[in-house]
Amino acid sequence: MDQLGGPNPQRLSSFIRRRRDAILETWKAQVRSLSPARGLSDPVLIDHIPHLLEYIADVASGAITGAAVPRTLRGMPGCHALSRLGQGYDLADVVQEYATLRTVLLDLWEREGSGDGAGGGRILLNKAIDDAIADAVTRYQDARVRLLQVLERISIAALGSSDMDTFLGALLRATRQAAAAVDVAILLLRDGDAFEVQASAGLEDDPLRGAVIDAARELARAVLDAGQPCSLDEVLGSAPGAARALRSRGLRAVYGVPLLHEARPLGVTVFGSRSADELSEEDILMLRTMTSRANALILQAQLAAKERAAMREADDARALLEEVIEQMPAGVIIAERGTGRVLLKNRQAAAIAGRPLDAARGIEDYAAEAGFHPDTGEPYERSEWPLARAVTAGEVVRDEEIEVLRGDGTRRRILVCASPVRDPDGRVSAGVATIFDVTERTRSAQAQRFLAAASAALSDSLDFDDTLGRLGRLAVPELADWCVVHTLPEAEAARRVLVTHARPEEVRRARALLRRLDPPPELAARMEQVLRGERAELLRDLSRPRPLLALLGEQRARALVRELGLRSAMLVPLIARGRAFGSILLATAESGRLYDEADLAVARDLAQRAALAADNARLYAAAQRAIELRDKVLATVSHDLRNPLSAIITATAVLTRRAAARGEDRADAKAIEAIQRSAHRMDRLIHDLLDFASLRAGRLALSRKPQDPREIVREAVETFEPLALEKGVRLGATSDDDVPLIPCDRDRMLQVLSNLLSNALKVTEPGGAVSVRCERRAEHVVFSVADTGPGIPEDELPHLFERFWRGQRNGYKGTGLGLAIARELVVAHGGTLGVESRVGEGSTFRFTIPVGDVER
Repeated sequence: MDQLGGPNPQRLSSFIRRRRDAILETWKAQVRSLSPARGLSDPVLIDHIPHLLEYIADVASGAITGAAVPRTLRGMPGCHALSRLGQGYDLADVVQEYATLRTVLLDLWEREGSGDGAGGGRILLNKAIDDAIADAVTRYQDARVRLLQVLERISIAALGSSDMDTFLGALLRATRQAAAAVDVAILLLRDGDAFEVQASAGLEDDPLRGAVIDAARELARAVLDAGQPCSLDEVLGSAPGAARALRSRGLRAVYGVPLLHEARPLGVTVFGSRSADELSEEDILMLRTMTSRANALILQAQLAAKERAAMREADDARALLEEVIEQMPAGVIIAERGTGRVLLKNRQAAAIAGRPLDAARGIEDYAAEAGFHPDTGEPYERSEWPLARAVTAGEVVRDEEIEVLRGDGTRRRILVCASPVRDPDGRVSAGVATIFDVTERTRSAQAQRFLAAASAALSDSLDFDDTLGRLGRLAVPELADWCVVHTLPEAEAARRVLVTHARPEEVRRARALLRRLDPPPELAARMEQVLRGERAELLRDLSRPRPLLALLGEQRARALVRELGLRSAMLVPLIARGRAFGSILLATAESGRLYDEADLAVARDLAQRAALAADNARLYAAAQRAIELRDKVLATVSHDLRNPLSAIITATAVLTRRAAARGEDRADAKAIEAIQRSAHRMDRLIHDLLDFASLRAGRLALSRKPQDPREIVREAVETFEPLALEKGVRLGATSDDDVPLIPCDRDRMLQVLSNLLSNALKVTEPGGAVSVRCERRAEHVVFSVADTGPGIPEDELPHLFERFWRGQRNGYKGTGLGLAIARELVVAHGGTLGVESRVGEGSTFRFTIPVGDVER
């Protein structure tokens, strides 16, 4: 109190200014307990409080003296309230800060003893703080209402926008409406180190271009470098070019606010005013608050835009992938990791499966796909499918063949490849399988293998009955479960039916059934058509026995299908050389197979090969019978000619002796000698014919005894030495020392060597050579006769040992039986006879005789 008892404002003002630091420290410590203050730094927390203390001191002083509060301090309570509003304070928190400040001031005032008894200082202090609170509350409420309106506009902009550009434009328009002094707003978003203008407002009549855009980018960099909202004047030194360019657009006040989300810079919003030299604290607070609140929405909008772009890219990629797999010639299925749920598939996959694939929600549904192992016929377990193995175990499956039962009941062969799809970390993210229908290729290859094996098996026999039996065994079970072969009487003495099945008891049951079901006239006529080679019949599905009903009648048809379990059948004629001699009935039963046109083509091919083989067997049998008859005739004629020929030989010998005794004319002697030579040639021919007939019939008796091959060679050579000497041909023989004894008929061995030596001497010119050799090779003794004659043409070698065959150019003359008999004699001893020859170099004949048991 002064001398008159009134309050002393100078003392209060002096106290506040003198103890400012203590007041601030005490106040700061006490307001930290307020919830909004806990996350603020000291400078941000203290903020306007020093200026508020000056304001309170000036208000207290002016209340007595009538002095006005300086203009710079006049709006400080309101500025403080706006700042706290931007920092998230409620109005109660703002009022509590003033209450705390009041308590601190009064407490320090009293403790310092500066208080007056009448409490005049308290009155002044309370009045100053009450005035500040009133101003702060008013400004806080007004700003809060405006801020809520702006936030509502921002929310409406966010909810009403389908893309980020639309949202940002609405955001800037809402900002201009909230801050009356703001005429221009430019939002720049960061893209790496660059800034791109994403939206603007207030420039509709004067769009941004060139230097102005560069200026906005330069200002944005300066604001982000400062790390806080800045006016153009504050960053003028670091962005002089920006200042000139922006001011050239008539902007008097320019302010930049960074867009930050968790310290991550998103961009900068530039606000400009053409009407004000600077923005008010309330406008700046509004811009900062709106920008702060918009950060999350902008980030959300960016993420949403990226998500939409990613979804578009994903949709485009999926559409491209779908288009690609639709264009692929194979079936393609892509399944989810672990579960095996089908994510993508193409039409080819569904077409191959013969059913929709949408129902496959997981691996457990794979069991619905009827697949079988081709080699065993065992069904595929759901976990065995290649795609299931790829998505669960990461297995790569290559070229696995599977027999599948399609939705339409047909069986197909598919080739499957499957592989896991791995993410960059190597984890399985999906699985993909490609499917090729290789039914036709597989069937074609199987058919070719089957027909090749059939040709080999059928051609291996020249017996008619055995050929038909092989036909049935070939067809069952490779091509059919049942095979019935019918033959016409023209092929055999009577019509015959040959039934084949894998189980003999089924064959007996079928024969009994066929005897019981006498074919009606309709079936007999149809079978006769097939037997006569008019056409083949395909009865594809006998479970609907409509074709059989027309042929057998309902009772017979159902009995045949029921008792034999027939499913499908083919009836194919056996035609050889334009003549039908039978038919093949092929039918399926327990295998469940349904025939089609491809099967009918295989059956036709098999029937053709079987018909040729059977006809060859029939012709061979007929030829063998004719040969046997001819050999019998020759043997009989030869035997009957021996007696008169012996008489002729005897008579010519008597005539020769008489002519010599009487000394008759030399001409008569020559005639007698000619008759004698001819008789001897005829005798040798008859002997050859009889020998050959005996050999062919297996009636030639061999007197086998251990013989020394070297002695046989020596004797044969000595026999032909005079002839060789007479002709001027060198004849020699060599033998190895280790040649063993052999079991043989000595006379027949001499006959073979004599035949070969005789031929060799005939073709060898004077001065040439003929050599005979015997040696041991493994378990055989090899005899060879080599000459230096003209050689034998290559095309004649295959026919050299045929009966009655004589070459036209090799110089060999004779009956054509010598070499054939020699080979048969060697074969009868268990050996072989062959020849090596080159034209102009000569020939070498070799034959082998096994050692046998002689050495043992």
